[in-house]
Amino acid sequence: MFARLIFTFALILGLSGCQSLFFWPTPELVDSPKRFGFNYENVEFQSSDQTRLHGWYLSSALSGENNRGTVYFLHGNATNLSYHIANLYWLTEYGWNVFIIDYRGYGRSEGEPDFQSVIQDASSGYQWLRDRGEENIIIIGQSLGGAIATGMLGLNKDIRVFGLILDSTFASHREIFRDILGKSWLFWGLQIPLSWSISDDYAPQNFISGLSHTPLLIVHSDADRVINKKHSESLYARAGGVKRLWIAQDLQHGAIWQDKYWQQQLICQLAQWPKLMAAEHACSTFASQN
Repeated sequence: MFARLIFTFALILGLSGCQSLFFWPTPELVDSPKRFGFNYENVEFQSSDQTRLHGWYLSSALSGENNRGTVYFLHGNATNLSYHIANLYWLTEYGWNVFIIDYRGYGRSEGEPDFQSVIQDASSGYQWLRDRGEENIIIIGQSLGGAIATGMLGLNKDIRVFGLILDSTFASHREIFRDILGKSWLFWGLQIPLSWSISDDYAPQNFISGLSHTPLLIVHSDADRVINKKHSESLYARAGGVKRLWIAQDLQHGAIWQDKYWQQQLICQLAQWPKLMAAEHACSTFASQN
């Protein structure tokens, strides 16, 4: 979907370099956690410029010392939170709260998105968590959400989180645009000059090396036809500090956390955080320690 939408809209705009190529919000919510019996809060808060934003906070099904912390989920470029919550709602059964927001222009959130403003929105969501006393916050950024997460942490040195997980994230806005143009015979020869119309000011590759104080897990699939795994490999190479790279097999873009095997690996890895494990050892190591 990501590639098809960007390519089609690029044709409409005449490849003008407009940032809106990267944002495809949907206003209507298709579902609610209430229908599935989750203990959740409908959250309304404001970004730093007073734009009204909306999110859902799903409480852990476990209490007391079994409550491990909060996963702050930053979703991808299309639709809204009601489409994306299925990626991680199941973590509540394993002691994690899950907080997901819609950036401005998505779902019930007001405004129009651009690279800078959605980073502000993500920062305001983080502050909402801190204001209510949340600790052990791990950010999971999927696709565009990973770019927003790295930008938020890179531009706000006072924001410190328990960990960062990047799922199928591109390294450069310019490079992913180039990749998409390269798939078409019509624009193959123009991919490099046209890509320079896209700003890379907020590209993840600009910030990742400065996040060495944050444990980092990068996850991608070798079959991702939207964002090639080379982007995650590039980010991993640039990153410092404690880091791991997981490469899934035969899964499409945005589908890793819908796969039972990878769900289990994530559960085991989160239980051992901030110690990072190779994917094939995450659960075996966890079992040997318990």
